[in-house]
Amino acid sequence: MPSWRFTFRASTRKGGGAGRLYLRVVHRCESRSVTTPYKIFPGEWDADGRHLIVPFDHGERARQLREYEDAMSNDLRRMEGLVKRLDKEGDYDIDELMERYRAVTTGNSLRAYAEKLASEMNQAGNHRTARAYLSAATRLRLFNGGKDIKAEHFTAGLLTDFQAALKAEGRSPNTISFYMRNLRAIYNKAISEGRLFRRAENPFAGVYTGVSPTRKLALTPDELARLSEFNPAEKQVRGNRQSEVKLTLPLQQALAMFLFCYHARGMCFVDLAHLRKSDLLGDILRYGRQKTGQEIEISVHPAMRRIIEWFSQYTAGSPYLFPIISDPNKDHRLQYESGLRRQNNRLKRIAELTGIKKRFSTHCARHSWATVARNEGLPLAVISEGLGHTNQKTTEIYLASLERSILDQATMVVSNVINPQYRAKKNRRQRGGESSSGGLPGYINHGFRFGSYR
Repeated sequence: MPSWRFTFRASTRKGGGAGRLYLRVVHRCESRSVTTPYKIFPGEWDADGRHLIVPFDHGERARQLREYEDAMSNDLRRMEGLVKRLDKEGDYDIDELMERYRAVTTGNSLRAYAEKLASEMNQAGNHRTARAYLSAATRLRLFNGGKDIKAEHFTAGLLTDFQAALKAEGRSPNTISFYMRNLRAIYNKAISEGRLFRRAENPFAGVYTGVSPTRKLALTPDELARLSEFNPAEKQVRGNRQSEVKLTLPLQQALAMFLFCYHARGMCFVDLAHLRKSDLLGDILRYGRQKTGQEIEISVHPAMRRIIEWFSQYTAGSPYLFPIISDPNKDHRLQYESGLRRQNNRLKRIAELTGIKKRFSTHCARHSWATVARNEGLPLAVISEGLGHTNQKTTEIYLASLERSILDQATMVVSNVINPQYRAKKNRRQRGGESSSGGLPGYINHGFRFGSYR
């Protein structure tokens, strides 16, 4: 019957320093040792009791030693479970035992395990989750000096330091949360598969895993109207000083696709990329959302029809309405992702040419449609249905805050009520029979024209 225990080897460096713990395994009078990452000082090891000596305080070193204790317990339980399995399988020698143990621990390397999970996710069609797992694992390894790390070594100290490094880089709370939530998912899956044992202390308890509300950037009606006057025949759009700006063909296509997304009730770019010609039946466009699978049905009005007809010259022989997924023999997901990057880069260039100072991206069409719909007085339920949201809470995130300019003007209206000069001017207008509108922007109550393709 094998036996195993931790042993301490003091540092051989001149002047001493931290030594290292090894897991020593004995089976049939033969012994082997496994190197561990636990570095401790001589006074932190009880040679008789074979355990760490942890000070009774809340200092950084005490916290590190407690994390070592958890990880060491994990190692011992993993060895115990492996020996039980081998005993059931039959006869084995120490080399087979050590080979199996190293295979188990190597399989728990973060990168290897993330790749395993990503492969499973890709097979199930969950490509976004697969990419998220790999992205989080790669980013943590980069933080660790390019060295891989094992999921069992996810400690509160490591993750807190990782979070601090991300903050120092200027990463947003949501970016930090993205990494932490995906690392937590990897960690929990390792526990559910029996690769790890759950610790008493949650290593993710001290890091941010929430979602902070972000400001949704919608274009103003003036900006949208300016862009909607794009004329494919003349290859130009109106700039910020009413001058005409010539667009190259790639920019023309990018702007036309953006306008189509806006007209199509804020259609997501991923859905636009996957639209097939067979989805268009007469004046009805019927498709399933890539994100939720929900079936959406849209009436194709003239502005949308003109865009579809204009793109037909670039999609001859393709089953798709738009030239984003163009090669049936290549990975469709990769073609969409490349198309998304190109589209966002081109929209950024269009913003520069037309004087739009906002972050102009594909998702801007969706937020713009929702914002204009709200400002035109459409009920929340109608907006939610139009966006294809499965619940109104998602829609409320889009519409969480009014444009600051609207609120600023509303503030002035309320403040002016007690302003003597304003009250005197208002009284003169009323005596003269003039309207005394509160002064809110006209586009809140009045529509404007889109899609005026000449």
